[in-house]
Amino acid sequence: MEANKIVPSRTALFLLDLQVMYAKMDPRLDALMTHTASVVKAARSKGITIAHCRVAFTESELANVPDTNPTFSQLKHNPSRAAMSNVNSSEAAFHPAVAPEDGDIVVRKNRVGPFFNAPQDVHAIFMGRGIDTLLLGGVSTGGAVAATVVQASDLDYRLFVVEDSCADPNKETHEFLMKFFAKRATVIKSEELMTLVT
Repeated sequence: MEANKIVPSRTALFLLDLQVMYAKMDPRLDALMTHTASVVKAARSKGITIAHCRVAFTESELANVPDTNPTFSQLKHNPSRAAMSNVNSSEAAFHPAVAPEDGDIVVRKNRVGPFFNAPQDVHAIFMGRGIDTLLLGGVSTGGAVAATVVQASDLDYRLFVVEDSCADPNKETHEFLMKFFAKRATVIKSEELMTLVT
């Protein structure tokens, strides 16, 4: 296999935290959702698996987050944020522009990265489908995307980061991390994606 060629049957477009609550917090993300919907459509047309991951908690999961976890322990002490992040909350749902379809992989996480300490074993799901290549998009670049790049590369996936399907509140953070990701992944623009599919 050529280094940058993408084999659809072995590939998933893995979308991270493209949820209603984040678009509500940052209305600029609506444009990202719409753009990423076009990437999803193109990937589907080539037979690439679409995988969706959201961050959401059951009440017991949130109660058991230790105070040593600064990212999520704060939710326990903020009733409105806790309610928004509840697994049954409409705000924690996938954004309608990129909502899952029948046959897609749909998983949930309750930490920044999706591969460790998650309610579902997404690595086993990918392995069961023969997927060894991931195309990553989502929010934020400095959160879920960065964690997934590190975790997935340590699990030996071939990684592509679709730069214009990722966003971060801080533009400089986004730009810096794209350079950092290049050590572990191939960073591409969405228009390049279809040219790489075999």
